[in-house]
Amino acid sequence: MEVQKTSAKRNITAATRTPELMEELVTEILVRLPVKSLRRFESVCKAWRSTISDPVFIRAHLRRSASNWEQNPCFIINPHTMEQVIREEECWAFSSHLCFYQWQLRPQHGTSSCENNNVATFLHAKDFDGEFNSLAYFKHCDGLVFAPTDTRLYVFNPATRESITLPDGYLNSLRVGGQGCCYCAGLGLDPGTGKYKVVQAFYRSVDPDTNMWTDMGMEVFTIAGDDGGVWREIASNPPYPVVRSQTAVTVNGFLFWRIAKHHQERSRAILHLSLEQEEFGITRLPDSLDPSLDVFILDVLCGRDLCLTACTSVTVLTIWTLPVVKEGLINSQWVRRYSIEVMGPWHTMSLPPFSDGIILWAGDTVCCYDLATSELGILCELHRMRYEEAPKWKNLFSFNFNPFTESLVRITS
Repeated sequence: MEVQKTSAKRNITAATRTPELMEELVTEILVRLPVKSLRRFESVCKAWRSTISDPVFIRAHLRRSASNWEQNPCFIINPHTMEQVIREEECWAFSSHLCFYQWQLRPQHGTSSCENNNVATFLHAKDFDGEFNSLAYFKHCDGLVFAPTDTRLYVFNPATRESITLPDGYLNSLRVGGQGCCYCAGLGLDPGTGKYKVVQAFYRSVDPDTNMWTDMGMEVFTIAGDDGGVWREIASNPPYPVVRSQTAVTVNGFLFWRIAKHHQERSRAILHLSLEQEEFGITRLPDSLDPSLDVFILDVLCGRDLCLTACTSVTVLTIWTLPVVKEGLINSQWVRRYSIEVMGPWHTMSLPPFSDGIILWAGDTVCCYDLATSELGILCELHRMRYEEAPKWKNLFSFNFNPFTESLVRITS
């Protein structure tokens, strides 16, 4: 009798554990799927919808996507066309129809293989019916694309096809425009709250002697936050004003901007903002960077390293990286990674071991620098690519090109 009771008890225990095991197994399968499939599976049943919309699952899926990127880098492309608005005066404006395409970097055999990398997959498109005339650099953060324009700030999740238009700032109304308007903004994650924040700068005063805007402040907007969707002023001020028109680079809860040129010689640094503490600081430039060089490009690598690229001579491009951890920047040191014989300024998109060589982008060209042969080969020419579901573009003018990690991150309440 005792044996029978024990056996029955084991069966009951196994039966009660089965649903938990099944749920864990389903979650483990779902977290490996692309966003497009997950969006479709949300309608299968309430349990799956609950799992897929859970913030814990969304972060786990994002981590998986980031890990996949390290094995198979992919990028997001935004082609921009021009529209002639006043033919007699030759006045031009950017089209307000925004498109998003995903491009997968394939393994290379040799440095040049345009034929194998010339297809971009359609993700999302939206028309804004003339809301803006010009565009700034777009930036990527956790599957979100931040799109600043001359009149509005937009945030997209191209994978889920969600988008939001931010309300006008209280202290820097882009739609008013004028000399005092500042086109300096950024998007990043506040690791303390798990919320995404948009920050934009504004000017407080102008120097009467130089007629240059000097004192600067910043205001912040929390996406899908609990504050009713309003801008609020950051209590502290940046120690130096930043370049008037630029989009911040975001790394591990920090935003980085280049400091205005008339302050650069004195500061020899870049400005950073902690999105969790909402406090400013300065990050010194690499000691090995020539002080006379005030032109450099900032990028982010794999979401965790700040990258600085500068032309250190007419024919040499030098790349530094700075590890950025959530705890802060106190112990971080610049590392000089590569000096390669390449002319002209380039954005650094990826470094070994996450790619076969150094992936560089400038204008409409994406290249790979082969460290073994010291050759620069073209991976793709953006204006020659085949874009899925693309209209017949007229006056194709420029491109935004960023590393891309698809995600389920929500930007609407």
